[in-house]
Amino acid sequence: MLKKIAQIIFFIIIVSLAALAQFSFISALPSFWRYLNLPLILIIFFLFFSGERAAFGAALIAGFWLDILFFNFFGLRIITLLVTAWLAQCLFLTWLTNRSLYSFLILILAATLVYNFLTAFGLFLTAPDGTCFFLIKESFWRGLVYQGAWSALAALLAFNLVSVLTRRFRPVFLEKGPGL
Repeated sequence: MLKKIAQIIFFIIIVSLAALAQFSFISALPSFWRYLNLPLILIIFFLFFSGERAAFGAALIAGFWLDILFFNFFGLRIITLLVTAWLAQCLFLTWLTNRSLYSFLILILAATLVYNFLTAFGLFLTAPDGTCFFLIKESFWRGLVYQGAWSALAALLAFNLVSVLTRRFRPVFLEKGPGL
């Protein structure tokens, strides 16, 4: 029981630190570097390796901190992260049937696309009049490409790190039996 409570506290601290680092450090970096979306990468990592309960919990915690810190309407980040996690889970359960590097790459890139679209759409709906539609802005597409590149790099690193640390994702080769 005490071990489970310690794991939950550790989980909350890790996700909170990722959200706080996103706001205070990563978003202040220049150009390409600021597009690293640490909370989203962490949520998809938890979805892929730990299951939907961990992913939805991480989305709720990270969204809460990001909503408190960013100057948009409260709930935008929670909603977009939860919807992104839910759609990523649906994609993972229906189309991506195995836990391979390719599945992880597709999942994280799809989640990046959905998250950016939902966030930009939410900001567009709540922006003052006169704001042009986000799909015609060059900055939206540049940010999407940069964030996709960071997400793909994080997926490659995370998957290879997990496969080195555990035997769970090692390829299994069938040996020829008698008569084959």
